Amino acid sequence: MKLRFNRQEMADALALVCQVAAVRTPKEILKCVRLEAQADVLLLTATDLEVGLRYALTQVQVEKPGEVLVVADTLSKIVRECTDEVLDLELQDNALHLCGAGSHFQVVPQATTDFPPIAVMEGEPDWTMDLALLRRLIEWTLFAAARESTRYAMNGVLWEVTGEKLVLAATDGRRLSVGWGKITVANGKSIPQIIVPGKALSLVSRLPDAAEATVAVMVKANQLRLKIGGVTIGTSLVEGHFPKYQDVLPKDCNRKVELDTMEFQSALKRAALLTNEESKGVRLAFEEGKLTLSSRAPEQGEAQITLSVDYHDEPVEIGFNPVFLLDVLRVAHADKVCFAFSVPARPAVIRLGEEFTHVVMPVNLSSA
Repeated sequence: MKLRFNRQEMADALALVCQVAAVRTPKEILKCVRLEAQADVLLLTATDLEVGLRYALTQVQVEKPGEVLVVADTLSKIVRECTDEVLDLELQDNALHLCGAGSHFQVVPQATTDFPPIAVMEGEPDWTMDLALLRRLIEWTLFAAARESTRYAMNGVLWEVTGEKLVLAATDGRRLSVGWGKITVANGKSIPQIIVPGKALSLVSRLPDAAEATVAVMVKANQLRLKIGGVTIGTSLVEGHFPKYQDVLPKDCNRKVELDTMEFQSALKRAALLTNEESKGVRLAFEEGKLTLSSRAPEQGEAQITLSVDYHDEPVEIGFNPVFLLDVLRVAHADKVCFAFSVPARPAVIRLGEEFTHVVMPVNLSSA
């Protein structure tokens, strides 16, 4: 095995590979990346047995095909710290040699025979969609998924195809995010509802930017497979039953106000400065033409921020955990958001047009 490769392209690929290759595992082979040099491409493969990644590098000159298995983190650090535009790689005398101008690294490889196989995309995909759209749907929902839960289905993100529409939904029991976008479904395809683990979705968000890139999607044998250009991601699906998110979407939010996203975000950050674990709520008081955000932390002090808003309804006060509101505002990427609510004890809703809905539970005002 002998080749030359573009260092920056390899560094970008290895950064993604290291998100998959396990760091803490008794199985040393899962810490590795497999390099497979073919005629005009170098394939990088990694897996943790649940998520698999195959990355095809095209800025390579292969002199001698072959394959080798090395610790992903070690290789990534070497490539990242080098400054050469091009590096040479050669497997010789049971050692992997990486050479640049004035630098030479010799890495001990692992046996490739026991490396787990990675599923690839074969046949016609179930549907295709814009990469930018999928990234946006993931950003809108993934943050709301549970981090630790005995209901494993809530640790993932629900994918549901209805006609030419893909819906993503995530919840941790205190908030719910639902986003949707248009897709192109293959004729005659019947696509099941699935729950996708967050680790696989975070990989999609970290893919290198590519103008007008599309994603080919296939659901097969409890696996989701995504193909974006030269990158293939495969993941096992989460088992279990996702809550009926449609039943959670409030239908009684009769009070609505349009808020400037950056202004509202700034006010929340300031109000949150004087909250703590015992009193981590921020009070939102809506009245004619005005929104007042207030907070109080025992033995620390109080905060009060007032905004001018286009509100013309009965005065209402609702308490929220500011972290939950800030989380959704960070991913909004819009100048304005619609904030809808009814009474203090009921959930509120933040919307971006018809494509994104976020439901957040209030906190008791007595502790806010």
